[in-house]
Amino acid sequence: MSFMLAFSREQLPEGNQWLYELKYDGYRAQLIWDGSTCSLISRNHNRLEKQFPEIVATCQEYFPEKTTVHLDGEIVLFQNPGLADFHALKRRHRLRSQTAIHAASRKYPVCFLAFDILVAEDHDMKNEPYLKRKQELQRLFGSFDLPKKPVTHDTRRIQSIPACEDAEAIQYKAKLYRSEGIIAKTNLHTYIGKRSETWLKIKTPYVLSCFILSYTPANGYFEVGVFKGEEAITLGQCAHGFSKTEKETLIAIIKNNGRWNPRAHKHEIDPSIVVRLAFTTYSNDFREARFQSFELNTPASTCTWETWENAFLKWPERVALTHPEKPLWETPKIIKHDFLGYARAIAPYVLPHLTKRLLTVVRYPHGRYGEAFFQKQCPDYAPSYVEIEAFEDTEHIVSNHVDTVLWLANQLAIEWHIPFSLSSSRYVEEIVLDLDPPDAGAFPLAIEGANVLKEIFDQLGLTSFVKFSGNKGLQVYLPLIKKRYTYEDTHPFTEAIGAYCLQYRPDLFTRERLKKHRGRKLYIDIPQHAFGKTIIAPYSLRGNEEALVACPLFWEEVSSGLNRTAFTLRGVQQRLQDEGCPFHTFMETQNQLPDFSHH
Repeated sequence: MSFMLAFSREQLPEGNQWLYELKYDGYRAQLIWDGSTCSLISRNHNRLEKQFPEIVATCQEYFPEKTTVHLDGEIVLFQNPGLADFHALKRRHRLRSQTAIHAASRKYPVCFLAFDILVAEDHDMKNEPYLKRKQELQRLFGSFDLPKKPVTHDTRRIQSIPACEDAEAIQYKAKLYRSEGIIAKTNLHTYIGKRSETWLKIKTPYVLSCFILSYTPANGYFEVGVFKGEEAITLGQCAHGFSKTEKETLIAIIKNNGRWNPRAHKHEIDPSIVVRLAFTTYSNDFREARFQSFELNTPASTCTWETWENAFLKWPERVALTHPEKPLWETPKIIKHDFLGYARAIAPYVLPHLTKRLLTVVRYPHGRYGEAFFQKQCPDYAPSYVEIEAFEDTEHIVSNHVDTVLWLANQLAIEWHIPFSLSSSRYVEEIVLDLDPPDAGAFPLAIEGANVLKEIFDQLGLTSFVKFSGNKGLQVYLPLIKKRYTYEDTHPFTEAIGAYCLQYRPDLFTRERLKKHRGRKLYIDIPQHAFGKTIIAPYSLRGNEEALVACPLFWEEVSSGLNRTAFTLRGVQQRLQDEGCPFHTFMETQNQLPDFSHH
């Protein structure tokens, strides 16, 4: 039972012999299905199936009886589809009682991500070329009805990692998800079960500027830290990554300029030597900390708690990050760093909805403390990576890239509004019906109205989605077949739905445009779905005083217990981690509208 292992490299190798996969920080394991039982075996040959019963359960439900399958992969606990939480996985692995293990497997389920196959339905694959093994893995997962790519909240806890041929595409993906790194593999190698040049790992670590505080001769570790206020605090230690000369020079400087602490058995020095450090993750100390370089021109005073917090954003180098301490809301207390952290975390979930759409933003240069303004025209000072598209004398920003989303966030473009069609297209991507109650206190009307719409769409055989507007109402979505319907085609349908709602529930709905004539009814905004109109994008923050998010919902949540004030910056990030994105099948959903044009 041997494992194939990778060599570390600084640079991603390029050339048509290479294929790429995202690297996940988890437990390397092999999964063996002998036709009736499942074994999970770690690199140290420990058995793991008792710790992770959800993998065993998936195996028993989806793998065929009486055939052998042997997979190589990684056990992970997802943070997003391209990032795993190693520390949470370790906490799961430490649990001993079966009761605690089963409770955790329901609350924080792990996933076995298969990236290689050694035996496929009794056929030994180890001597087949990698490309063929990968194709067989995808075929097999298709026939077993298991996900062919990582899907964080799927109940099937065995999934496959696809290979990618394009070096640029995999680097973009790693950046979008803040992945741990990339694995490159040659397309023709066989599975030899030892460390090989045909597998290379390229880390994309967190990077931090910090200062040296001490050196302990007994173990060779340097202690590093940052300033929190006036005080220098320790973050952790590092012993690796130095050349022999660098290490010797550093020790000499500390001995000559510092002092010996006999109680702690170490040489201490005041904050003065700044280094650049890379690490995989952090929990009380660094995981896999490595020295990268001395920063001789950086004053120690710039190494602050703020730079430490910013390190976790893996903020792209070409995107400015300015004034993170700027206050944006008084209550709830939100500073710019909170908003930037939110934008960084939700980028993978919002980008599919922003891509190729002419963006209108609402900017709050001083947060809630100052004036806001709409911005359609891309400003002259926008960096060159921000894509633009001209439409009716206006050069709109088109946010096709994570860097554009983050540049907008740093500009304090708090609200992101998008049209219902792609930039250059006359076709409608989705129908959105906006349900607007008279005030936030009447939110239950929107809940009732959304459920009426769901019932209508279910009866018409249409798949609908729902989101909280971030204000006081709800919005119901129907994604449409691509490149089929124009606004002329969708208009009779939306009109018919509006007319039906009024006829079916005249006590609930109104189509009265003037607010003063609506009474305490729910306004169903049919004219809003038209050419040139926009809607708040999923996951956009709102500039209202409550600082709520336009958050996608699961239909089962849309009942009297739904609390609109729960959708805060922190609440929504936690939700995504605990429950996943309710819109994760949105882009694959293509509804065909019934024909209302002749009625």
